[in-house]
Formats: sequence, C-alpha cells, structure tokens
Amino acid sequence: ARIEYFFDTDPKAKPTLNSDGSVDFFHLNAINHCSKGDLLARLYPEDPGEYGTSVFGEKIKPRDVKKAILRHGRNIILSEDKTTLTAETNGHVTLVEGKVFVSNVFEVENVDISTGDIDYEGSVVVNGNVCTNFTVRAKGNIEVKGIVEGAILEAGGNIIITRGMNGMAKGVLKAGGNVIAKFIENAKVTAGGFVSTESILHSEVMAATEITVSGKRGFITGGRVSAGSAVVVKTLGSAMGADTIVEVGVDPGVKMRVQELQKSI
Repeated sequence: ARIEYFFDTDPKAKPTLNSDGSVDFFHLNAINHCSKGDLLARLYPEDPGEYGTSVFGEKIKPRDVKKAILRHGRNIILSEDKTTLTAETNGHVTLVEGKVFVSNVFEVENVDISTGDIDYEGSVVVNGNVCTNFTVRAKGNIEVKGIVEGAILEAGGNIIITRGMNGMAKGVLKAGGNVIAKFIENAKVTAGGFVSTESILHSEVMAATEITVSGKRGFITGGRVSAGSAVVVKTLGSAMGADTIVEVGVDPGVKMRVQELQKSI
C-alpha cells in the first residue's frame, strides 16, 4: 500500500525568490493552507497477490505485502471506503508522525526571520513577540502573548496583545472587531469595535464604538483619539504640552471616508 499526500509534507521554510534574483526573507512559505473540501491524502490499498502452485501441485503463499491506513486528527473527513481524507474546515494542514492534522488556529513562538510574514485564513496565536517590520494578517483573531514592535497586524476579528505595543512610529493595528492591549505607544490603531488599554502615548487611535483607557495610570498623552460613542480616560493630556486631540460622536471611519470624497469632488 502507499499513501499520496496532496500538500507539502516537509515544509522547511524557504525564502521567496524575487524576479530580479533577490531573496525575500519575509515570505518563507511555511504554511500549508487548505480550504474546506480540499483533498488532503489518498490511500492506494495493497494488492495481496494470489496463491501459486509448485511443480508438486502444492499451494504457494504469496509474499507478505505492506499494509497502510490513513491516520488523522480533528477537522478531517475520512471517506466511507477509508481511502481519502478531506478537509472539514479552512485552515492549515500538517503531517506529524504519519498523522494528518487540520487546524484553523496557526500558532508560532515569535514572528521574526524564522517565520517571515504570516497571512492566514483562520486565527493566529503568537506565544512570544512580533518583531519590527513584520506583518501578520488573519481572517480570524490575532493574539500576541508578548510585545508587538514596529509591525503591522491586520485581523478580521479581534486583536489581543497581552503586554502591549511600541509601534516605533510605524506600527499599525487594524481590527474588524476589538483591540485590547496593555499599552499603545507610537502606533496607528483602527478598530471596528472598541479599544481597551491602560495607556495611549503619541498614537492615532480610532474606534467605531468606544475607547476605554483604565488601569492604574489610565492616561492619553499626545496624538489623536477618535471614537463613535465614548472616550473613557483618567488623565487626559500632558503638563509637557504635547498636543492631544480627542474626538467623539462620529464613527471615525465614516468621517475619513467623507473627507476622501470631498477631496475627490
């Protein structure tokens, strides 16, 4: 028997080669994407052979042949004849010790030169940090358990950063849902829901609903903060005189679109 796999079973991260011959270390092709209904593996059953006959008329047993079965984890459909594996959900597929796994959550330790940029259909969990100049895009949620530096994070759902973000004036957070971070510093943040943090420093933060800056210090210093319904903060502005602009009452996304249309007219 033999098993044919319809994905890269040895996805050692290889850099993308650009047309001009240079190498792009940000795109390492380390993820085997799959969609619902994709064929992942096919089993070609063994041929047991037939008994032969010796010159004395005795039966000769055929040689033993190698047997195989399709082994798999969750989110996979095994056909009735047990010869094909099909993905039950969108996500990524891996082969671990002969077993096929499909997951709609992609988990990495850090986003750096070892992983390259991440562009994923499901949710992404980063157990460490997201380093400067890297990009993480996910159709689901993005959860970072460390710090985000000057990187770009875009999520269809929520963005959760356990230890906060220092955007170094080039970091961007863009979420279709909510943004929750310990602190936001020198970054540009856009949320389709609310933003919740302990401090905002020299950042441009826009939320469709409300921005809540609570915790021990709970301050907004410098930058621009815009929310559709409310901005809740303990300390606003700075004795140092850094301009702090606060806008409430209009969805910032709608306001920006109106400005763009006025400009084009």
